[in-house]
Amino acid sequence: MLYIDLFHYTDTSMSIVCQFKLMKSLIRFFTYSFFLVFLNSCGPIFEVDADVQARQALLDLIEIQEKFYQENKRYATRFSEMEKYNLKYHSGIVYLEIESAGKDKYRAISLPAESTTARVFAFDTDQGGFYEMEADEVSKYVLGAFRHIRDEKRKKDINELIAWILIAGMGYLGLRFYSRYQSQENNPALWAYILCLPPLGWSVALLGNMDADVVFTSFIAQSTWACLGLALLALGLGSIWLKKNINLPPPAPLLSLVACTLVISLLSTGIMVYMLKTFA
Repeated sequence: MLYIDLFHYTDTSMSIVCQFKLMKSLIRFFTYSFFLVFLNSCGPIFEVDADVQARQALLDLIEIQEKFYQENKRYATRFSEMEKYNLKYHSGIVYLEIESAGKDKYRAISLPAESTTARVFAFDTDQGGFYEMEADEVSKYVLGAFRHIRDEKRKKDINELIAWILIAGMGYLGLRFYSRYQSQENNPALWAYILCLPPLGWSVALLGNMDADVVFTSFIAQSTWACLGLALLALGLGSIWLKKNINLPPPAPLLSLVACTLVISLLSTGIMVYMLKTFA
């Protein structure tokens, strides 16, 4: 009898440990999903075409300057000295300038001719090479529109922060539901809700950032397809659970959660299909 009690106690303890590990994994999953887009300042995901062209023009110039230095033991001071290297860029879209050049160092800058994002790229041998300027230095190059661009960016960042806080709250709600209603019968409904949140977050990011001027990169396309797959999977799991339990008396909160899941999944699917159809 004592052996049976000990065995039951051990089995219960193992179950608690497994649930704790699963909960820890879910928290990590939500954390990564939350910061996927919100921390894109380290490497912007949604980039305006003019910014991409400006950066590429400067990178091409850097490569040509290295070739010029190997042949002449100095850096070029004017674009006319580089004619044979065939430096091409759209001067109506990109403003590119060699600000200074000497025997062992040079400085060049590149930015859109009519910047809407206040991004300026520079190469300076004294500052370690290629870099993107911070706000205090950008203000020297983006003059009249800089304050307006900065104010618009601040409003956009606030709106995105509020949206992500709401999504994080929904993630916390999902964890509470998981800890309360976890069972073999309810797992499809719970996982459907969990899986619908990353597509929701990505849909919010797409709606807030995509327009005709933004480059639809392969990363954006792949992320959209992946989240579309998650949204469809969540829609399928939620529908299966609802079909099996529609004639039973499931807990009202769980039924409401599934209904919310289906609505979120449908909206996310529609948004991502529209984005792929419009921009891909």
